[in-house]
Amino acid sequence: MGRHRRGKMQGIETVGDLIDALERFDPDLEVRFAVQPRMPMSYTIGPLAEFDYILWIGEAKSDGYVPDDAATRLGWR
Repeated sequence: MGRHRRGKMQGIETVGDLIDALERFDPDLEVRFAVQPRMPMSYTIGPLAEFDYILWIGEAKSDGYVPDDAATRLGWR
């Protein structure tokens, strides 16, 4: 798995890691998935599927660009 030069991997590799990371946030917050650190794009989360002992998180639709402040908090700027 590649790393972006400016960002560090967060260590979320299991469903348990993801649940632990999400517990500090308000459960009513909207959720978006950010990709492409050099030109960050935002996607809504779509279907979830388990295959070959991996949980796959699908995208639903593009939601435009990630705001600069959010990209900074992700460590991408």
